[in-house]
Amino acid sequence: MKKPETSNLLVNFRFAIILFLSVCTLVADLRLKVLSDFRYYLESALYPVMVFANSPRRVGEVVSSEFRSRSDLIAENERLSRENYLQRADLLRLRSLEQENDAMRRLLNSPMQETSRRMFAEVVDVDTNPYLQRVVVNRGRNSGVYEGMPVITDEGLVGQVIEANHNFSRVLLLIDPSSSIPVVDARNQIRAIVTGNGSHDELELSNVPRSTDIREGDLLVTSGLGEVYPEGYPVAIVTAVGFSETQPFADVKARPLVDFDRMRYVLMFWYEKSDLQGGYYAEPKERTDGKVVLREARIRKLIDSMSGSRNRAQNAPAQDSAAGEQQADAEGGAN
Repeated sequence: MKKPETSNLLVNFRFAIILFLSVCTLVADLRLKVLSDFRYYLESALYPVMVFANSPRRVGEVVSSEFRSRSDLIAENERLSRENYLQRADLLRLRSLEQENDAMRRLLNSPMQETSRRMFAEVVDVDTNPYLQRVVVNRGRNSGVYEGMPVITDEGLVGQVIEANHNFSRVLLLIDPSSSIPVVDARNQIRAIVTGNGSHDELELSNVPRSTDIREGDLLVTSGLGEVYPEGYPVAIVTAVGFSETQPFADVKARPLVDFDRMRYVLMFWYEKSDLQGGYYAEPKERTDGKVVLREARIRKLIDSMSGSRNRAQNAPAQDSAAGEQQADAEGGAN
């Protein structure tokens, strides 16, 4: 009975000594950093062992990430291939529409113009005034920027340049309260004016009669009126149409297509009255309808014959009076 009790006492005594030494070591290391060098050499000596022990897990992670990256790249490649295919189809359709538009303009003897001069710019600053919606881009007069120059992105219309310096330009966004843009409903060609109210996700349509056929989801594009913005660029989507018996106009709200909070790059292009001189005009078509030519010839011949007969009728009394005077003179000489 004494041996188990003695062994238990020894175990407890050793445990207490080890616990005391551990606490003293921890306190000494925390306060005096006496074991920092020992720990550094111990970690350096055991580093290869740790790397070897951790190598299976790291190899598994690398292999799985490689397979995942490969699958992601394949999926992204397929997606980009589909988008490229669809864009090429849209490009073919766009070329067909451009040719059809040119043919119709030539048929109607309407002048045509090209705005092929475009330029990329980067947004470098945003106006800190919460009541002004304007940005600064890194293009100025040295790049050909002028006041009133239209600015767009790949999503839609952004606004116009209101101030152009040598290296920088200030762009008035279409959501600014002082901005007004003439637009047209792409569904039924109804014209309207879009104005900003300072909000990044809302526009207002001014003075729209309650009987106007404008619906939610209609696409609003630039109408080209005012000769500031070219025709056909998307501006906003109608989000709400409200009516009130006390108001003569409808309350129409729209959402701009451009996300101005994430906008980083813009596209600036030349569109002004002087471009009309640099553009090309459709020459009037030659008349090839023989019936029209013959009809005009007959009308001209009839007019000439009527004018000739009128002149002969006017000259006939004068000729009769002159003949009577000559006859009277002859009779007087005979007498």
